[in-house]
Amino acid sequence: MNVTLYPKIMASCGNLTFAGYLNKVVTMKYVLGIDQGGTKTAAIVCNTDGKIIGTGMDAGLADVYFADTEELYIKRITNAASKACEMAGISIESIACACGGLNGADWDFEYPILTERLSRALTVEKTIVLNDCIAAMRGGSAKKECAVVCAGTGLNAAVQHSNGQQIIYGYYIDNAHQGGGALGAAALRKIMESHLGICGKTSLTDAILRVTGHKTPEHLLIALTTGGFHLDRKTLAPLLLKAYACGDAEATTIVESFAYDLAQYITAGMRRLSISGSNTDIVFSGSVFKDVGTLVANRVFENILLQEPNVQKVHAKYEPVCGAALTALESLLPANINLSEEATAAFDETAKTHGLHRNLKVQ
Repeated sequence: MNVTLYPKIMASCGNLTFAGYLNKVVTMKYVLGIDQGGTKTAAIVCNTDGKIIGTGMDAGLADVYFADTEELYIKRITNAASKACEMAGISIESIACACGGLNGADWDFEYPILTERLSRALTVEKTIVLNDCIAAMRGGSAKKECAVVCAGTGLNAAVQHSNGQQIIYGYYIDNAHQGGGALGAAALRKIMESHLGICGKTSLTDAILRVTGHKTPEHLLIALTTGGFHLDRKTLAPLLLKAYACGDAEATTIVESFAYDLAQYITAGMRRLSISGSNTDIVFSGSVFKDVGTLVANRVFENILLQEPNVQKVHAKYEPVCGAALTALESLLPANINLSEEATAAFDETAKTHGLHRNLKVQ
């Protein structure tokens, strides 16, 4: 916070720094960020200087809250939070605010359910529940008017107006767009089409047969259809992305269709929220958009630009759990006051130390 911009606040706080202001309001307190998805439950603890001082991890939820038991849901969060607090050398009672980007926070009626469970899991003073892609969005941009495309095993996308209105797509996302799982399934389908002569030859055939240990697409299909072989489609996504980067024509067909369709979620959302034409940040997050996958993010963005030429592309710098922690920190501040440069720098430095920067080699 630039103290010269907020004289009334600074006068009431004795001209304290940002950290001093927070310590005056919340003495010796900390914040907790949580990211819970199907693969993992991650937690980090920050102090009021913005420093990350503890991290923790537990398994994720295979299903959303109404499919898994309530006890398991709470256990995953409690375990990850306890590990983060242990590393930080504090008790859970020292947490002033816990913010969770949680699996299952999609429909409006689900937020009170999940907030109650988060409160029981942690027994902290204040809890905030976000859709997981909103936490990912904050991991890339501090703007109030923003959009996000988050592609991991599955996919979610959202658009946010500066007045707080949001469109979160959630269950509206088509199966053909569900992140790494959808891309892997499309790659598998493509080698079968190539085998039948429906499309041209593709380097995907040799790549997929090599990793699955089958001689021909037919042998692979027999194994899959008779139950003799289980294949997690998302594991094929990196092969597709590599083939795309190398210029494979059939891989390019898949990615071009995928990128065009994903762009429509964002441009439609901007029109619905009446922010079309603005310089909104478009945040890309999730494992699909890391490394060579940044090329796919670029194609999504280029399709968005065709309809929204003023938007800005942002590759999320942090893992989504950081977005949850930043939201928790900001919730301790008065409205319209941002994190200071000092706190932001401290957060960035410690996020890097704890391996919470996203790996982006190709852009």
